[in-house]
Amino acid sequence: MGISTTALSEQKQASKPQGNRGSGVYEIVTKQILALLEKGTIPWRRPWSLVTGDEPMNVRGNLYRGANYFLLSALNYDRPIFLTFRQAIELGESVRRGEKGFPVVYWKMLEARNDDDEDQSDRAKPKQIPFLRYYTVFNISQCEGLRLPERLKQTLQPPPGFDPITAAESIWANYPNPPKLRYFGSRATYNPVLDEIRMPPKHAFESREAYYCTLFHEMGHSTGHKSRLNREFSFNTSNQTYAREELTAEMTSAFLCARAGISQPVIENQAAYLAFWSKSLKDDPKLFVVAAGRAQKAADHILGVNATEEAEPVTDICA
Repeated sequence: MGISTTALSEQKQASKPQGNRGSGVYEIVTKQILALLEKGTIPWRRPWSLVTGDEPMNVRGNLYRGANYFLLSALNYDRPIFLTFRQAIELGESVRRGEKGFPVVYWKMLEARNDDDEDQSDRAKPKQIPFLRYYTVFNISQCEGLRLPERLKQTLQPPPGFDPITAAESIWANYPNPPKLRYFGSRATYNPVLDEIRMPPKHAFESREAYYCTLFHEMGHSTGHKSRLNREFSFNTSNQTYAREELTAEMTSAFLCARAGISQPVIENQAAYLAFWSKSLKDDPKLFVVAAGRAQKAADHILGVNATEEAEPVTDICA
């Protein structure tokens, strides 16, 4: 069975480059996130785990990163393995008629030179311009007749003797050039001037998972220090910079909790939390994509891993 005319049209439309003038790409992603928040689903606070092999990936086994990680994790498929229309055909069949695909984003930095500029020194230093596009993927359960690679047919299991709390502690212990950590007061904060994380005593938390979730959040903030990833901070809660930094820390905590295999605790006053982020996303359509990208860099920095290309290369997109 082939893909429906509607789905094929969506796929062709998604394959068109959106470029750095493609503000519509941000709006498409933000619409997806707002729809989840309206249902009470917070895509960056979900109990998935990197240690059980249930993180979203493509049919080549490459992990999705940044915004796509959260977008695809929120779909609740048994096997979060996704592919493009072309890949479905290459693996033996196609997407079932009437199935709806999901938008994911791809971006990279391009060099731009102005050949008309008479200042040769400026021409020697090309500007870096973000190139953004979106395309459509489908889950393997939406397809028929797929011949999956053998390595993707089995669900991975945690290694024998794996302990999430030990794993969480090792993330802090192995943080390169970490900030100071002090146990002080009743609030968890990060001070960029002192480069210091302040945490309530461990016994003040309802669970060990809650403690590490909070610590990971503050560690996310600390990566913005000028000696690390050098992000701008703001303490004005109505400021766009504040919202982006706060969501960056939330998503960094999600990445690190997933790496450690621990679930994030239930949010107190979730209605107010949902209302705040819904308003923030409506005010700033770029918020989710930008914060997710920063969080991925923050988690990579903390874990000491090298950044890699997004799971789905541009060459996989159907023309």
